[in-house]
Amino acid sequence: MARIGRREALFAAAAGILAALTMPGFGAPWLAYVALVPLFLALERGAGFLAGLLFGLAFFALDLRWILTLTRFNPLLPLGFVALVLYLAIPFGLFGVLMRWRARRHETWAWLLLAPTLFVLVEVLRAQGPLGTGFSMLHQALYRVPWLIQSAAILGSWSITALIVGVNASFALAWRTRRVRYALIGVGLFLVQCSFALLPGRPSESIEPIDVAVVASTVDQEVKLDGRNLPSLTERYLALTEEAAATNSDLIVLPESFLPAYLLHRDEILGRFVDVASDVGARLLFGTGDYRSDDAREIYNATVLIDADGRIAGIYDMVRPVPFGEYIPARSMLEAIGLGTWARSLLPLDLSRGTTFAPLGEIGTPICFESTFPTAARRLTANGARVLVTVTNDAWFDGSSELWAHFSTAVFRAVETRRPTVQAANGGVSGMIDARGHIVESTTEEGVLTGRVAPSTEASIYVRWGDGPFVVATAILALLGLLRRLWRVRGKRNGE
Repeated sequence: MARIGRREALFAAAAGILAALTMPGFGAPWLAYVALVPLFLALERGAGFLAGLLFGLAFFALDLRWILTLTRFNPLLPLGFVALVLYLAIPFGLFGVLMRWRARRHETWAWLLLAPTLFVLVEVLRAQGPLGTGFSMLHQALYRVPWLIQSAAILGSWSITALIVGVNASFALAWRTRRVRYALIGVGLFLVQCSFALLPGRPSESIEPIDVAVVASTVDQEVKLDGRNLPSLTERYLALTEEAAATNSDLIVLPESFLPAYLLHRDEILGRFVDVASDVGARLLFGTGDYRSDDAREIYNATVLIDADGRIAGIYDMVRPVPFGEYIPARSMLEAIGLGTWARSLLPLDLSRGTTFAPLGEIGTPICFESTFPTAARRLTANGARVLVTVTNDAWFDGSSELWAHFSTAVFRAVETRRPTVQAANGGVSGMIDARGHIVESTTEEGVLTGRVAPSTEASIYVRWGDGPFVVATAILALLGLLRRLWRVRGKRNGE
């Protein structure tokens, strides 16, 4: 493995720190357009793998620091955190290898095209598989700047990352070559990113707006996990539900698994909440655990919609549960190699997975972790959802930056699908976002948040085609870059 100089190591680590400072929790979004410049300078001068690895280690260690709040539940968690940061950083080491390889040839297209493509590929790959995560994506730095994220409705949110990286690569080239034209290319890419906000939206049917009351709560996770607190928590949430009902809203939303009980099997408790909503003609949407087998071993994380006359209108089961939080990846393999006891100590039983992305009437309900990925919101919208409502419990993370990191993903789901999005959280950020990604309301306090939501039937290109258009656009640009390369080689041979 090639060595790396002190200066290059400092540049790579500084880029990781700067990139982390752009993310939710720190919130310096404009820094995103120059944060990677030190990394690209380091890659040009130093060892590719180590430079990329140092960038990844600094970035993830700082941006995912909120995971360490879970140490209060498991003192060994810091060891897992170190392993996770290393696991996530290694692909950036490979990114560095490929970029360094092209940098030795001083090919401009490698920086302007290959850098964004490879960076996005790293983000896409770490969102896949049982250990995939939807956090720490570079585009999330811009969640409070809606006019810069509209390309998500056409090309998906990773197109935003690609443009950000392209601007950084342009500025790095300008710095290295001292040529203004590369800086102008960076400005041009930024203007392209802005231009998506000027595109007209597709027409939507005229639908009656929905008045929504969101119950936001701040119950500590330790309190929530203790079943002995069920009576006091029931009264606490009933009071909040009554406050929500007093707003005469059409829909009342409570957080994910807000009570330590299987509510669909506790009629004496559920009935009290249903009565409060039915008395004012409101529908009730909430999260709860649910079991479907006699031995209660088939357990789902579900959202339930109760209609205005008190009947269950639909149930949605979470399709993508949280690894190591709601299921243990490769549990059978761990059992086979003698680590079954350890796995059971972390989580005795895996949650069952839902099988379909079926909306509850006109409401799509991605649950907690799965809302951080584009898939659930996109599939729910394609299947008829006109409004997205995420229920979540972020009290695990005890007021950390995870709260805003999670809420930021709801902004991108709104833009991608062109659907107004509501989030009801315990211990997190509750809020409302319009179909263009503007945060209309948000709070981390306990209480009731109200607003009017306009259901949409606008069919975004991203919902229809997913990441296909972005892949095609990238392939076309790659082909043009290759043709330009071949043309130059041919020209040199003819000159000789």
